Formats: sequence, structure tokens, C-alpha cells
Amino acid sequence: MGQRGEIFTLKRFVEDGGLTYFFNVKENRYGDLFLNLVESRKKDDKFVRFSLIVYSEDFKKFNEILENAVTKLKTSTPEWEEELKTGSGRRKYRFTIKSAKNRELYLIISESRVGSDENYENVSVRVFKKNLDIFLEGYDRAASHMKTS
Repeated sequence: MGQRGEIFTLKRFVEDGGLTYFFNVKENRYGDLFLNLVESRKKDDKFVRFSLIVYSEDFKKFNEILENAVTKLKTSTPEWEEELKTGSGRRKYRFTIKSAKNRELYLIISESRVGSDENYENVSVRVFKKNLDIFLEGYDRAASHMKTS
């Protein structure tokens, strides 16, 4: 086990647009695995990070829906959406395909979780179709650690 329970960490840069994806598989103090997906975007001379977490008990279904979303994105299916609610009810994921102003399709993976104030906090990671291969290479490598660890 690595520092802070890290099992696997990978960083993938997107050549244009100041975008970096991080894929982290970690183990919490109880031995449970989780996947941390992070998107870091350059905005006004600084980087803004968006981080979502997928726990092991939600991973199989999350992965199935992501595979479906990737298929839809690759076949240029516009305006598509699917949602995954977790068993605890304190977290839900939404997968949405949208079209940018320049008509380029992109996938938004959103996580809504109940925060400390009992209100939902929302965070999302964007994957443009042109960056899909970079994202999937990192995701697949991290996912293999979720399945085998």
C-alpha cells in the first residue's frame, strides 16, 4: 500500500486546453477500495480541480453505465443521460452527453453527495470526444486495480 492508502495513481495530460486527468485507486482505513477521478482545468492562470469518488460497492454498475455512455459518445448520440443512485441514497451519479457551442460532443460524469450540512454537493468531470482515448486509457488502468485488489 502506498502513501495515504494509495494503490494506484496515474496522471494523463491533454495536449490542448490545459487539462489533466488523475486516476487514483485508494484504500480507506477499513480496507475498502475506492476510485478517485480528478479533472484539473486551467482557468485564468490557475488550475481548478474537480474530484469525484466511486466506492467499490458502486463500481460495477458505475462501470457498466460508463461503458454505455462511451458507446453513445463514440456513435455521436446527442442529448443522452442516465443516472445511478447508490444503495445508501447519500450519493448518485449522472452520465450526460451534451453538445458544446462548437457542436463537439462531450460526456459529463457528475456525482451528487450529501455533505456535512445534509445538502447535496455536486461535482463533475468532463470528457470531450476528442479526449476520450486519453481518458479511457487512464480509467481502464485504474479500473483493473479496482477489480483485482
